[in-house]
Amino acid sequence: MSHWSEQYIGLPYETNTADCARLIAKVRKEVFSLPVPTDIEIQRSASRLARAGQMTDLVSGYGEKTNKPVEGDVVLMLCRGRPSHIGVYCEINNEPAVLHAMENAGMVVLHRIRELDRLFLKVEGYYTWKKLK
Repeated sequence: MSHWSEQYIGLPYETNTADCARLIAKVRKEVFSLPVPTDIEIQRSASRLARAGQMTDLVSGYGEKTNKPVEGDVVLMLCRGRPSHIGVYCEINNEPAVLHAMENAGMVVLHRIRELDRLFLKVEGYYTWKKLK
């Protein structure tokens, strides 16, 4: 039996067209058949500080923090102490994982949450999608 995340692993990373924010929107729509906000299309800023602000705004605008994430929830990750990356929460063989479009890898990858520290990533929190009006 395969996991829904497998269809996304290996898709190319493309700045402003196939990045971490757009992966979340794509999965939400294709896998979970849920609406996607029209203004989720943010342009990736060249500045790390501006990107941290974009990630924080995106998550706070559409997510509510949860301590019990479920498949499809958003994982906000810190890099160098700043919120700069997001992914989709999954459970693979009952182990927490994150599907994310990783610029350094050049593609969509799946990592166990416990492996993130070796990628210099740390989970800031898990967020469930707010109900869209």
